Amino acid sequence: MLATFTVLVVLTTVASLIYNAIPSQVTWLRRGLILLVSATVIYTFNPRTLAIAILITVFAFGVYILARRFPSLSWIPWLVMAPLVLNAISEVAFDRNWGDLLPFPTGSPVSPMITQLATLGLSFYSFKLYISIKEGLHADRLRVRDMLTGVLFFPSFPIGPIDGAAAFNDAAIRRPANPRLWLLGLARIGMGGAKVYLVADWLTNALPAALGFHSLEFVQTHVFTSPGRALTFMLLSFLLLYLNFSGFSDIAIGAGMMFNLRLTENFHYPLLSSSIQNFWQRWNLSLASFITTYLFKPLLRTTGRPVVSLIIAFTLIGLWHRVSLGYLFWGVAHGTALGVALWWRKRGGRPLPIPNSVRQLGGIALTLLFVSFVSTIANMPNWRRTQQFLEALVGQ
Repeated sequence: MLATFTVLVVLTTVASLIYNAIPSQVTWLRRGLILLVSATVIYTFNPRTLAIAILITVFAFGVYILARRFPSLSWIPWLVMAPLVLNAISEVAFDRNWGDLLPFPTGSPVSPMITQLATLGLSFYSFKLYISIKEGLHADRLRVRDMLTGVLFFPSFPIGPIDGAAAFNDAAIRRPANPRLWLLGLARIGMGGAKVYLVADWLTNALPAALGFHSLEFVQTHVFTSPGRALTFMLLSFLLLYLNFSGFSDIAIGAGMMFNLRLTENFHYPLLSSSIQNFWQRWNLSLASFITTYLFKPLLRTTGRPVVSLIIAFTLIGLWHRVSLGYLFWGVAHGTALGVALWWRKRGGRPLPIPNSVRQLGGIALTLLFVSFVSTIANMPNWRRTQQFLEALVGQ
């Protein structure tokens, strides 16, 4: 994995230097370089995924044309999610990804690093394409090359942030070289790499050993022996998820800076969240923005019931992550928690009469416990493992 990261850094550095050396007005050549490098990287890891991404982008552009022709039918842009829905049905019904049916020769290079791209990756670039369609309808202009650049941009391809085509249009590609931003981007990549390959490894192996536990990988596959072990596993697993997710986001944002492209910030110290509302103001900000703009607000206009709209929106987002009972629970739990908090605030509920510092620290602890618990349940491999975890957590 570290060797893969090194190759990625070298490739990004060389490609961005060439990119910035190209005169800014020659946008076609700059864009061509991004597309060539991105397509090559994705093909090297998983050629099937490259084909899926290109095909779905072309399909999405067709959806955009259809939406422009029938502007009164506001549901048309959601057709871009059809491949994602079909993929989910295929996985549930046949335990196979429909992308597996694409005819690639035996022995095509596939890396474990991106084995989930045709599932979770498909989710991410489906959202990118939906945003692109909505941006295009608003601006009355959308180019398929902008969509393709946004979808394939290799640093953000596997895990986001979720940005539409507007972040990759000609105006963005035309920005002149910015040496200071380039250096900041390189530093940001280094920070992300440190999270993913140094701190995460310490959290997985050294810290559990110092606490008298086995490594997280060992605990993941063996019986939980006590509430303490179950709780430690729950918290460390969520921290590991955060380090990996935010680390890869740092790498993607830093790489964008080296190409003078502005990708959305995805995290703002979520471990300091003092409430569930505050958590979603800090965690996966590009996804939170999508939920608010394209799911919650339209549902609220339709139902007139904010709590119901929150639960529906987050349930859909949970299933967007993965069609499973675990992620169904994740969506319902987050939506319900946000709904209860909103209901309490609207009723004029007052905070407990304790010092503000104590309330803040208590809120941080409770929020971390809640999101860690929900995340752990969502990512359990099967119901038997979930049952073992719950029994150990309550001391049975």
